[in-house]
Amino acid sequence: MTDILTLGEALIEFMRLPDEGALVLYERGFGGDTSNAAIAAARQGASVGYLSAVGDDLFGQELRALWRAEGVSAAHVITRAGDPTGAYFVQPHASGRNFSYARRGSAASLYGPDDVPADAIADARVLHSSGLSQAISPTMRAAVRRGAELARASGTLVSFDTNLRLNLWSLEEAMAAAEEILPLADIVFPSDDEAELLTGLSDPDAILDHYLGYGAQIVALKRGARGVRIATPASRTDIPPALSNPLDSTGAGDSFAGAFLAYFLETGDVLRAGQLAAKVAAGTVSGFGAISPIPRRDQVWSD
Repeated sequence: MTDILTLGEALIEFMRLPDEGALVLYERGFGGDTSNAAIAAARQGASVGYLSAVGDDLFGQELRALWRAEGVSAAHVITRAGDPTGAYFVQPHASGRNFSYARRGSAASLYGPDDVPADAIADARVLHSSGLSQAISPTMRAAVRRGAELARASGTLVSFDTNLRLNLWSLEEAMAAAEEILPLADIVFPSDDEAELLTGLSDPDAILDHYLGYGAQIVALKRGARGVRIATPASRTDIPPALSNPLDSTGAGDSFAGAFLAYFLETGDVLRAGQLAAKVAAGTVSGFGAISPIPRRDQVWSD
């Protein structure tokens, strides 16, 4: 049995480096929120698989090599001949990052509900996806819903990160898509700034109540430098951020979600899973890029 399956789109990242005269250089990396979460979970010792599609191109080969190296099964990742693997370009600046996407018509954007492997989902303990996965395309949005329906029918837990990207679709579309999944979700990972837009609420407990109201058993409200507030129907607790040396926030929320799922499945303890996941997120923000700085299990447990 697989511990965690994640569903979405992995991308090739091109990070713009500081200019050297007229020469503009980019460093190649990897991204995609659900792929980041999968790798974070695998680095904590969970058995993890990915559901998506890539092109039969160099970028698709590089992503498969990445998952192989990280111990993430790509057995159910489809290769689409003639369709490209998506990429994005990052322009860092003092207050954050600007993203430009080159992923229209990508292999993953053509992934649809008929591509979702029912047997693999039934054999997993958790299926994790996100609002960003839904935003990729109408067919991927339908695939996310189909995956959640299959998971619910088979007793597999459904995990959903609200990840909101308004450069991919409108707030109204994002809200409608979330309404499709939240009644099926057992574990929800909202971020406070995104939740305020999606729900119209600003009070953390009101946000937690909102998501618990759909039937979720665990809601982990990610609050950046203020840590995480985790709620169940019976309790809620604040987990402070772990010590870090913040350099780059990319992928921190993804790594928290992946690590939380890994440790919750291992321990059954919401508080302990949150504390360990906070360490993983702190390590992620202490380096550059979405994947390279994600701590491994021995680093997390050695502190």
